Amino acid sequence: MAYPKNSSDIKHNIDDIEMIGIKKIEGKYSYEDALEITGHGKYNYGLLLTCFMVIIAMGIDIFGLGIIVTASTCDLNLTLTQIGILSSMSFAGIIVMSYPWGYLSDTRGRKLVLMWAMGGSFISSAISSLSPTWQVLAALRFISSALSSAAESATYALIGECCGTRVRAKYMLLITSALMITPTLYYITAYLIMKLDFTIYLLGIVYRPWRLLTLIMALPLGISALLLWYFSESPKFLANVGRGDDAVKVLKRMYVVNGNDADKFPVKEVYLEDGNEEAVGVFSLRSLWVQIAPLFKPPLLGKTVLLYYLTFVTYIANNSYAIILPTIFNIFFTSYATSAAGASFCDLFRLTNTTYGEVTPVAPITPEVSACKNTIEDNTIWAGCAHGMSFFILNALISQCAGKRKPLTIVILLIAAAAGAAINNTGDAISGLILFYIFLTTAMVFGVISSYFVDLYPTSYRGMIACLGMMVARLSAFAGTNLVSGAMTDNCSVALYSGAGVVLSGAVAAIFLPSDSRIHSS
Repeated sequence: MAYPKNSSDIKHNIDDIEMIGIKKIEGKYSYEDALEITGHGKYNYGLLLTCFMVIIAMGIDIFGLGIIVTASTCDLNLTLTQIGILSSMSFAGIIVMSYPWGYLSDTRGRKLVLMWAMGGSFISSAISSLSPTWQVLAALRFISSALSSAAESATYALIGECCGTRVRAKYMLLITSALMITPTLYYITAYLIMKLDFTIYLLGIVYRPWRLLTLIMALPLGISALLLWYFSESPKFLANVGRGDDAVKVLKRMYVVNGNDADKFPVKEVYLEDGNEEAVGVFSLRSLWVQIAPLFKPPLLGKTVLLYYLTFVTYIANNSYAIILPTIFNIFFTSYATSAAGASFCDLFRLTNTTYGEVTPVAPITPEVSACKNTIEDNTIWAGCAHGMSFFILNALISQCAGKRKPLTIVILLIAAAAGAAINNTGDAISGLILFYIFLTTAMVFGVISSYFVDLYPTSYRGMIACLGMMVARLSAFAGTNLVSGAMTDNCSVALYSGAGVVLSGAVAAIFLPSDSRIHSS
């Protein structure tokens, strides 16, 4: 028997086999092969930019609420308790809708869910700018965040299923970088709008700059919904639910938009290699069970537990602080100016607690309309901008290492854990603040985890696993925020050491992630 003598002979043999296979199959391709044939061009870049806008819109809607609450404190006569309730509405909306969005994304389509969710969120968020009371504002922002939360799962599924394996992980990380830049965008917007000074009586309310800020921050939601209208549904979703002809049409459209001749498109039929084509298109309790039960049974159980634990670690370590970051910045800069030499990071928070031990409600509005001067401190704005922009750049740089997700995750978490443990041990508040920034780089792992949700799970489970992951993330952040906000003044060092320990455990858990080479080979 003759064996091929070199790699060139092997290549020719493989090419011969492929040609024979193509002739026999007559235009039938696996989904991944068909996707590679469509190429990489205008359609993929356009979809990337659209998904980028969707994530920005969601980030502004959810995390930008803190700026709106701060700016509206005087106008709505808010007490500190009411401020806390208002600020938590974003997390509450996400927690309630995570499961339904997962189901709808997997059974009705990624694009369809995103387009309607972002459009509905825009309407609710825009109307909230006219809220006469804080209770109405809370209800509308709950609805808005519940709708926009569809973006974090369905967006990753849509972009992941419409680009080839060569750029998929990179695109996932780039999409995550959109979330990093949102603080810079809404801080700068707030800075510009809140410098205005006007009062307009409209529909029984007093229209001031914070209401205009709320309306402007809602615009990306509407823009993203319009952009999504141009693009097609995920062809992999269509193939998975038995709409093979529609999937081929979408792939052909991608092929043409990417600059190719429609007559030369060879794909006539596609099939999914993972063989996962469960009939879950009709709503029922059984269809819900069909989707969620396999996630917590072998062979997916180990992957689910591992990824959800990493989700818990990164979100409780990051979002618990991120949601109250403006407050942390204000306390730091206010206390630093009057602190003694050699004061540590946590000393500034103890100083604040000593000086303002008795917290009183925000003063009510006086009968004079002009008494309300809702402003945001400049230092808070610039610190927030620096945080958002630096993380955006860092995440964009990290995306260039998308082919080494496992070592990247371990290194990021180890560095963040070390920084968290050292924050209060430098003997200097400024160096402590720098280490605090480094501790928050756990956010760089968000996109990595999301990309694993796409790569490690069959098509019909991806929306659900990501949305349940979103629920885990926001429950972690909700619990962590309440713990951190109460601990930073009295037990600052304990909060930081605990956070560092949790992140270190995440680095250990990341050792069990599969390597990228192993994923691609399987």
